[in-house]
Amino acid sequence: MKYTDEQLDEAARSNIFSDEQVKRFREYVQNCNDNVTKFQKVLYYGGALLIISAMTWLMKTNWGSLAGMVCISALYIAAFLFAGYYVFFIKNMEVAGGLLFSVSIAVTPLFVFSLLRLMGFWTAEWAYNDYYVWVKGKWIILEISTILAALPILLKTKFPFHVFLIAGSLWFFSMDIVPIIYKTDYITWTERANISNIFGLIMIFSGYFMNIKFKKDYSFWLYLFGLITLSSGLSVFYNHNTAKFVLLGVVNILLILFSLFINRNVFLVFGAIGLAEFLSRLSWEFFYDSKLFPFSLTIIGVFLILLGIFFQKNRNNIEENVIRKLPSFILDLRPKRNI
Repeated sequence: MKYTDEQLDEAARSNIFSDEQVKRFREYVQNCNDNVTKFQKVLYYGGALLIISAMTWLMKTNWGSLAGMVCISALYIAAFLFAGYYVFFIKNMEVAGGLLFSVSIAVTPLFVFSLLRLMGFWTAEWAYNDYYVWVKGKWIILEISTILAALPILLKTKFPFHVFLIAGSLWFFSMDIVPIIYKTDYITWTERANISNIFGLIMIFSGYFMNIKFKKDYSFWLYLFGLITLSSGLSVFYNHNTAKFVLLGVVNILLILFSLFINRNVFLVFGAIGLAEFLSRLSWEFFYDSKLFPFSLTIIGVFLILLGIFFQKNRNNIEENVIRKLPSFILDLRPKRNI
């Protein structure tokens, strides 16, 4: 659970905390954040993401020779590794240094692609920016390379944003591995959905393990990409199967309940979106080709808004009542997250 400055001020005015305690708490939090202000973080992340976007999905490989691209990407990797090491370990600036390391990780697939293309592994028709558009089995080499480059840096720096690059690569991997598993390029949506569901669950459970194991938040990006992967897979199942359609609604309700258990809003968001999708589809089935269909969607929308208002006002009570009824061995599995 996170607290705002306004809530801390209100607690001081209500004599829950003294002004001195609030002041000391803010100083403690500031020291924990390495004295990095929100404005600085915006600059750091904005700059890093701009570089990453320039050298990844916006990169065109047809402007020069492949040998030149290999040299440029290798130079980027070496330069940002050196800069990251200097800023992170010598200057003790965790956020800035960690993001410099992230740039070197993000450029890894460009280097591997250019090198293998130069060696004739890919034909001239394959362009690097297709990596972010088309599903192809051979792309898993780029994803594995990125993960292998990220893991030692993550272990050395323990910088959570590196998990974003790993989770993103796993998401791509879950799509590109499908043609290899089924040994054909002609794959049904159901077959794709099966693999997406498996990989989504693996990423979510990996994030849950990290949530329990570590004090730092390494799990958010695994949760996010895992839920994206799982949700995209589940959305296919309800097309022509009533049982799986019902399962879609049950799974999204479980996601909402799970968000209370581990205190993670990302599950609440995806559960609410999935539940809205389920109710919309249900309304379509009952009011197919009916003038009442728009009104049924309006009712569902109003219901969800009212449900959100009720949940916001009663979240603490709901959470306490749900948690209190759970047996102790299940409560032991609840992550003890940072405030």
